[in-house]
Amino acid sequence: MAKPCGLAEVEIVRRIDNWESEMRNGIFISVLAGALFLPLAATAQTATDLSGVWTGGGGGAGAAGGAMSQWGAKPLPFTAAGLAKFNANKPGKGPRQGPPALGNDPIGDSNPPGLYRTLIYGRPFEFIQLKNKVIQIFEWGKVWRVIYTDGRKVPDQLPAGPYWYGYSVGKWEGDTLVVDTVALDSRAWLDEWGTPFGDDTRVQERWRRQDNNLELTVKLTDPALLKEPWISDTKRYRLQPNGELDEMIFAPIDEKEFNSRIRNPAAGVPSR
Repeated sequence: MAKPCGLAEVEIVRRIDNWESEMRNGIFISVLAGALFLPLAATAQTATDLSGVWTGGGGGAGAAGGAMSQWGAKPLPFTAAGLAKFNANKPGKGPRQGPPALGNDPIGDSNPPGLYRTLIYGRPFEFIQLKNKVIQIFEWGKVWRVIYTDGRKVPDQLPAGPYWYGYSVGKWEGDTLVVDTVALDSRAWLDEWGTPFGDDTRVQERWRRQDNNLELTVKLTDPALLKEPWISDTKRYRLQPNGELDEMIFAPIDEKEFNSRIRNPAAGVPSR
């Protein structure tokens, strides 16, 4: 049989019970607060919603001032190897343009335009913002790109690459989505003017929304081709309310007919 408790012992037991009750309530409140506020903290970095159809981004107005790229008015700080690669590209548009049939533009044979040429081209794209990734769908070519925002690191090597649209990892810095892209296929061009990049070029994009406008700058880093990192001008895109993407497939069968009927005769080149 249990021994009866004295008044002092009863008081001690009562205080222990109260303390345990307060602890349990405190823990419950803490857990509840965490459940309520941690998601807010986690989503605070992604409060800016980029979702929607956007159009814009064209460039090239600064060509007369020595611009080498549609991405920026100031010249790129090419190394000797970078300048040689630049001069080897023969575009059909821009300040160095020649007859397309006499050039070596990769899209003349219906090759993919690649990521950054697509972003500068001026056709619409759509952002779809998900929990751990951002999907970007392009009208030009009807292709997509994944930007992983699940906390993964940018890989040093991707044996399966290079890729026409790169491999991209993003993170939020306040209201700006910062995207690092690697493993780009250097057979593509950076723009319509024939600006080159290399397989080892690393590009950092900074996307920032302001109401119905979206701003983008890109930073190129490649010690083999550039003496120092180069940052583009700010490109701007406009939200298209209720916008939808059309189908624009760059089909070889259509390009072959265009080249035969228009491009090649315009330059006096026999059709292939």
